[in-house]
Amino acid sequence: FVAIWLKILWQHQVASKSPFAAMAWQQLVWWLAVARFASSHGGSLQPECLEYLSRKGLNSTDALKGKLEQCTPNQAKQEPYAPNPASAFPGVTDTTDLSCRYGHPSYYGPTGGTCCGWKPHFNWVVATCDPNEVQQESNFCKSLPPCVSSKGKDYCGAKINYVAAYQYNGSHFVMMDDSTSGRKTSAGVEGSYAEGTGWEEEKKDFTWRSGDWTSKYAPWGDGPSGPRGGTPPAMMWVLSAESFYYGAFYLLSQLTLNLEGKAITEGFAAGTNCWNWEIDPVEGTKGWFPPNSSLPGNVNQLYATNDAAVSGCMPVTYLASQANGLRRNFSQPPQFREYCEQNPTAAGCQPWVEDVMWSGGAFGSQRFENYADQPYVFAVVVDHRGYWIYRWIPDASTGETGWPGVGRHRADRVLLKRPRTVVDVGGLATDVRGDVPEAVILQPSVPPEAACLRSSIETVNFQFGADALGAMAAQLGEYQPGGALEGAQNWWAHFVDTEQYQNYPLSICGVPKSSLEEKYACNEDGTFARDCKMKSYRAQSPVEHHPEPENRTWSPVVEHHPEPENQTRSHTSSTPFFCGFRFRSTLIAMIATAVHHQNS
Repeated sequence: FVAIWLKILWQHQVASKSPFAAMAWQQLVWWLAVARFASSHGGSLQPECLEYLSRKGLNSTDALKGKLEQCTPNQAKQEPYAPNPASAFPGVTDTTDLSCRYGHPSYYGPTGGTCCGWKPHFNWVVATCDPNEVQQESNFCKSLPPCVSSKGKDYCGAKINYVAAYQYNGSHFVMMDDSTSGRKTSAGVEGSYAEGTGWEEEKKDFTWRSGDWTSKYAPWGDGPSGPRGGTPPAMMWVLSAESFYYGAFYLLSQLTLNLEGKAITEGFAAGTNCWNWEIDPVEGTKGWFPPNSSLPGNVNQLYATNDAAVSGCMPVTYLASQANGLRRNFSQPPQFREYCEQNPTAAGCQPWVEDVMWSGGAFGSQRFENYADQPYVFAVVVDHRGYWIYRWIPDASTGETGWPGVGRHRADRVLLKRPRTVVDVGGLATDVRGDVPEAVILQPSVPPEAACLRSSIETVNFQFGADALGAMAAQLGEYQPGGALEGAQNWWAHFVDTEQYQNYPLSICGVPKSSLEEKYACNEDGTFARDCKMKSYRAQSPVEHHPEPENRTWSPVVEHHPEPENQTRSHTSSTPFFCGFRFRSTLIAMIATAVHHQNS
């Protein structure tokens, strides 16, 4: 390998005497040094992670590690709250080797030992505006329609049938009883808000510490003996409601749930809640802004967000352009490459022309409009591809949804690994209207190669430096206790692909904010109303969708949008740098391949 490259470079230098040849010699020497380091470990660094080290002027992962601070766990303080790393289900990941020791401020300081070294165990929270004996109102619930918090025949708040939690075992999703709220049977879980069964019977057993929301519910308990939560290789949660006009259904670490839950009975003895990870699949927005502020949408347009608290061991994308390293070609997420090749001007495929937020929030388009007194069933899946958020309007007669075994008033104990393909065009782009019968939103994952690409445009700091180090630790197999990069993690690498992706368009990850209809009638104090409704999606002119179930192709009309003359270029501002970049990318790929074959 080296001899071939030396011959090529020597011939090039003799023939051209060009500056490029000299640069190529330098790059070869540098990369051979990095490749030698990589080959001395159990795995090998892949092209984007090698490129990251080059761009940052680092000659090894040790050099990157030296720029970051590794936290020190305090087992005695964490043990009373931390869930059991081992699972009773066969096929489920033991998280002992997945302790996170880089990437979040909560890991340091006087209480840092409680949070440092936490593991990927997650579970649900339901938040409502229902008053309770401790709290009557909250930031998220002020100035809302009376029907949201006042029980009675006009109540339009969270009318929940059941909440179910599932752990993936390698082939199916299996219900976790200790994290499921409803009437549990040998067949699964049942519940009917109208009949006062299911959630209404059991929610008191899941009472959790409130504050920003008036009432909160979650599974929590005593560390190893309490709920384990969902872990790799994949996990899933289901919420069925007769009405979810306003409220929140979100996920936190099981460690945080236990810390906050025990604060109810024991006080805040730990001094921290280790709030270092959160995803909000469905959340009302009133508490996001100061009083009297306009909301980003109508009050009953509930948003999805994954960047409220980012751990450093499970990176998020933020903008599409950032996820693609500010390059002028689409590469992430890889499952959408073919789609973007066929539809280059589709939403998100050219983020250097018009960017799209893939992490949701007020600056994004990931939201569900929920009508009052309209039954909905939500399902949230976390797997190697990312956070999948589904919503169905259950069949009026049978109660069935697009996921076999998941219905309006019941869910089976064991579920197939994915639902039927979402084919309704109204549910294949974010900004989902209230009358859409089926919908899916994806917040893409950031596995190791994607993490190095995403971090390459950022400074080497506690977050993005940790993201890159975790990616390299995963590729080299050095993340576990005793490994050279112990505690540096990319948890996405330990999740499996449950095949949720079924040839969907990239618009399920987001559409440009400029494409949203922003004439809102219910987004300011004094305008909130029970009957808030945007224009039906059926009255719009959506992009055509061709729902062949398997191996389908996409063939919408492709429009050409000329690139603005003043468009800022990234990586291509000058020919020499571009050539050097392309040369390094090619060389990286060749070295990675050579090292891989050597190790094999």
